[in-house]
Amino acid sequence: MTGDHSRRNTSAVAWIISYMANDLQANDPRVGFCWDRGVDDYPAMLHDTGAEVRLVVSYFDSEVLRRRFLGRTVTWGDDPDYTRHEYRVPEVVWFADHLGHVCLVEPRRSGSTLGSSSRVDQGSTSFRFAVACGQQGRAYSRINGMRTHLQGLDEWIPLGAVSHERQKDAVENHRDVITLEAKPSVKVGRRLNASIENWYSFSISPHPGGSKISDRVHLRTEASSARTWDQHLDVHNALRQLLVVAGWQRYGFTDVEVQQKNDPETVMSGDAIGPRWAPVFTYALERPTEVSRSRFLFTFEEIGAVGVGRWFALRDRFGRGVAAMLHTVGRPGGALETTLSEAAAALEHIGHHIGVEAGENPGQRIREHLRRVTGQIRSDIGFDLDDWVLRLADAYRRVKHPDHDDPDSLEMLNLLREARLVFRVWVAGRLGATPSVIEGNLRFDAMRRPYERL
Repeated sequence: MTGDHSRRNTSAVAWIISYMANDLQANDPRVGFCWDRGVDDYPAMLHDTGAEVRLVVSYFDSEVLRRRFLGRTVTWGDDPDYTRHEYRVPEVVWFADHLGHVCLVEPRRSGSTLGSSSRVDQGSTSFRFAVACGQQGRAYSRINGMRTHLQGLDEWIPLGAVSHERQKDAVENHRDVITLEAKPSVKVGRRLNASIENWYSFSISPHPGGSKISDRVHLRTEASSARTWDQHLDVHNALRQLLVVAGWQRYGFTDVEVQQKNDPETVMSGDAIGPRWAPVFTYALERPTEVSRSRFLFTFEEIGAVGVGRWFALRDRFGRGVAAMLHTVGRPGGALETTLSEAAAALEHIGHHIGVEAGENPGQRIREHLRRVTGQIRSDIGFDLDDWVLRLADAYRRVKHPDHDDPDSLEMLNLLREARLVFRVWVAGRLGATPSVIEGNLRFDAMRRPYERL
């Protein structure tokens, strides 16, 4: 992507300097050099394949690189116990070309192709994260901060920085007033100082009609001491899952940036002027999907920062059940019987832990577990919960055992819909949404309406 341009004239020639973004585009390989600890620069290609970030290197008669890429897939005569040499790609590798430096973190799969007559071998490794870092050799194996933009977050919490007002003067002339105003961030958790912030930018294009305003909300985690990627990601994934519960769509991450204190933003002199938020290229996170306008069962305004904090705790306590309920959202194609069984088992797990939470003997019967979940629901959700417990328990038994008749497919579809609705309403209540709020929002929720046979 070509950005701003500057021009310098001399008596003999005009120089045009083009500033290009240090980014990765799918199926647009970058050719440069890479290096790591103890190894000199060697030619490399960095490639976003559309499914992973892959580094490909060619090397001539290098035992160090050959052992790294072939690893323990072969037996080495001079080192049968794999103790004298290194047999894996390092956790951090750097790449550089004319666009800038990239720090590659957490290698995943490596392989090597041995050359024939050319004696040039080729090795390749996929990496979990690629960071467009600022300075050469800055390691991002641990990070101080992360901020992400999530689909649906701008709708869920009203932190937009842009407001619009149509004004009219005494002679009926109209004008549009657009105001950009940063709003205070909202702290949503003590874990890594999690906060939700708004961000905006305004740019005037050198071409007529090209002015642009960008306005978005993002989640930010930050700590003075560097933490692992997964420690930060756990908080960001938790908020993504909360949005999925509220809107029941497969929301994904559209942007990820990280901060490392050893790689600050600098000016031409090399002096630091503040933290650098470096773009991250990865396929390790939930990808953005086609989502429709959200109709949330509950919004941030209805549960507040306290409710988000409760969600983090609830997710920790009921993690297995929560994950089982959410993993099929936006992923059609699974067998109906399997999906229904998973939903019933997830609610069974949640009910079991509600009993443990209350200091009770949780018991073994699924009906007892389901009743503990429905016993915490105070809202009218459109069907009798006592009857639903019996119907779901019966269908679960019939689906699990091959000597029982299968339930009707329409019956299973509606039981699955109702199980998901019970789960969402249970979560909403635990987070502090009132019955009146839940019932009001359910009027616009498609999950409330039963499936019917045409």
